[in-house]
Amino acid sequence: MHFKVYLSDEGFGHIVRQRAIVEVLREKVQPLELTLQTQAHIEAAGNYIPGANLIKRFNNIQWDKKPNGSPDLDKIALRYENYIEQSSRFIESECNDFSYDAILSDFVYEAFPIGKRMGVKTFGVAHFTWDWFFSKLYPPPVHTEVIRHFMAMAEQATRLYFPPFTPEEIIHHYKGKAMEVPLILHSKIDHKEVDEGGKFKVLIMDSGAGVLSESIRKALLSVAPLDDYLFFVSSKFESDQANVRHIPQDSLMVDYVANMDLVIGRAGFNTISECIGLRTPMLLIGEAMNPEMNENILLLKKQHLGSFISMQTFESGLGYYLPSFLKHEYKMIQSMMNEHQIASNGAEVITNDLLNHL
Repeated sequence: MHFKVYLSDEGFGHIVRQRAIVEVLREKVQPLELTLQTQAHIEAAGNYIPGANLIKRFNNIQWDKKPNGSPDLDKIALRYENYIEQSSRFIESECNDFSYDAILSDFVYEAFPIGKRMGVKTFGVAHFTWDWFFSKLYPPPVHTEVIRHFMAMAEQATRLYFPPFTPEEIIHHYKGKAMEVPLILHSKIDHKEVDEGGKFKVLIMDSGAGVLSESIRKALLSVAPLDDYLFFVSSKFESDQANVRHIPQDSLMVDYVANMDLVIGRAGFNTISECIGLRTPMLLIGEAMNPEMNENILLLKKQHLGSFISMQTFESGLGYYLPSFLKHEYKMIQSMMNEHQIASNGAEVITNDLLNHL
């Protein structure tokens, strides 16, 4: 069986989720051939999912950010001005050279009409959809007809899989196609032990695009007086502070999460999933005008599985904030993390359902 896997050119989280699904697929389907298609992160896709064929091609979905990580509405508007025509050309081109048995995608919308036209099953995996994301921005940078085009293409999928913390309105809208699944986590984590000498261990994570780089440098200066803490950061953040430890830049941060007392980072879905799955409390940094991050923070605070810190406090006041946070809110979050019943076998649930359809 030969799967075509369409990956959007946006971040790394979707690649990590697809890797988890591919791991289970490879156990259950033999022989299995995979072809991954993306552009911006084709090397990362090949590294995360080794043994697959690679096609370097832009898959028609991306959004533009300002230096602080917030959406650049003007650039997004320009990018999607002729999207429907581009979408049609993309579908035609893909169908002219198609020889696959099934399609899997994080949420490249065109994957679904391609599969419909070629007579193969199509499966989408995401914790938010781009029609939802763009409709939450103000003023809306994407025309209503483009949003409707997104939705019409998604409706052609065989099945759409949504993990916990997906906005309810997305699941309601796609209720005819949607299946709610557990967290989708990579099962083969190489958990790293660190020598902390009894100190409180904090992992500070940047985004794949380095959105927080300058903010992390400022935050490290703020926490310099905290002798009872150890802060673990990527080796790209050169620091000779006594309370800073460096993780090799080419290492996977998730390998260190289980051994930490606290993770600080953006409110991205992968960070959230990994911390919940490994039961490590988290302190999340929001981003202006980012509906995904805002929704994630609201849902997590509602379930007391994480807390929120503003960018300003993170950059200049983290050293003052953390001791108070540990005395109060941290204890409740730690307790909820130990007690939650959120399953993390989403990759297996998705694979079993997917194979039932095939």
